[in-house]
Amino acid sequence: MHFIYMSKVGQRTIMCAATIVAVEPVRSLREHLLRLRRAGELAEHGRAKLGEVPSVVARSGKRAGIVDVEGYSIPFAFNTLSSGWHAAQALGVEEAEFRSRFLDAVANPRKPSSVGDLELRGPTDPDLEALPVPKYYEGDAGRYVTSSVVFAKSPDGEFANASMHRIRILDGRRGVIRMVENRHLHRLYTEASSAGMDLKIVVEIGANPLVELSAAYQAPFGSYEAWVANSLAGDTMNFAEVGGIEVPTGCEVLLEGRIRRDALDSDVMVDMLGLYDKPRMQPIVEFDRMYLSENPIFRGLLAGGAEHRFLMSFPVEVKLEQQLRNMIPGVRRVVLTEGGGRWLHAVIQLEKRMESDPRTAIIAAFTYDQSLKMVTVVDDDINPEDPEDVEFAIATRFQPDRDLIVLSGMRGSSLDPSSDQATLTTAKWGIDATAPMDSRDRFRRARIA
Repeated sequence: MHFIYMSKVGQRTIMCAATIVAVEPVRSLREHLLRLRRAGELAEHGRAKLGEVPSVVARSGKRAGIVDVEGYSIPFAFNTLSSGWHAAQALGVEEAEFRSRFLDAVANPRKPSSVGDLELRGPTDPDLEALPVPKYYEGDAGRYVTSSVVFAKSPDGEFANASMHRIRILDGRRGVIRMVENRHLHRLYTEASSAGMDLKIVVEIGANPLVELSAAYQAPFGSYEAWVANSLAGDTMNFAEVGGIEVPTGCEVLLEGRIRRDALDSDVMVDMLGLYDKPRMQPIVEFDRMYLSENPIFRGLLAGGAEHRFLMSFPVEVKLEQQLRNMIPGVRRVVLTEGGGRWLHAVIQLEKRMESDPRTAIIAAFTYDQSLKMVTVVDDDINPEDPEDVEFAIATRFQPDRDLIVLSGMRGSSLDPSSDQATLTTAKWGIDATAPMDSRDRFRRARIA
């Protein structure tokens, strides 16, 4: 039902897409949706009122879906990147290969060889009210666009940045944008404000999933995340210049505007742990132009839901895994756990080569990722993604008086409400749940004959 008007680029597009083997990177959100649909991983939910949409998303867990919203001509898609499997589908590779491909793209961003047309209808006057943007939680300050990929350049034009942000709608052309202090977009905004200028931005909603994944990664300042996405796509991504900023094409909705240096508003929203963040004064963004794809699809994301946690945690997880492996060659996997909000707790799987490896890994993990509060190290016969397997390792290979590390007064995460919110300090603990190297046979698990 949805795909009839999702792809009025021509019936030929759908007919061709149905025969494509998923080996090439997707070029757009709708191509990704078609791929998920063919795999039986896209639920089509019929019609719902705007206020019912958050419940539809919450009940769906990690499964992707699309729903028609009463009173709107634009359908609402969600959970399109809620797992590593979804990400691998977007790239057209096996899930195990995706992690290494992502890290390679981060290390080797590729500037596009040319810049072409935007491939969207417009510009028109912006009308945020025409988009099916729900209020997700009772305590939210309003209705949030939760999947915005924001592109910006430094005032001198030397550096570009792409990152994901939430924007609360104020009216048809204005919103309140949430920026984390001292992150790259906030740095560009501060530079522009100090120079007496608003910061020009381009916002994509319903961007190519590979763009979303790359924008969720905080590359070193000066490394443009959009070029990471292009590298991930094998240098096949098309770009266009909008407002002096080179942005990837293939999105559903594009907004051109500026973050105002002279206007703030109070904002309250739910963080990735599903808890309410404290009220903050945040800048107002004002849009001047709007572009739409043919029969656009709106892309929503539930704050604190599986997709939010995956997008936030995956780039941190793969980066931490690489950092630890460079220090300790026996590191096999790093998993940020669901129970820890995919942010505060990690499990490190390693092939122990020295008795000190687990403790080294624990201290290094806390050093590289200051948000971590608990780190558990397990042997390579333990599945780090299985909480029961990890608990088994703790139950049978860990002694608290010998294998527990407790650190006090450490820098922690602002998302942890139990930490000292004034100083952002917390206590941290590490668990060495590995078997001693000189008596591993005692811990060997029985196998069925």
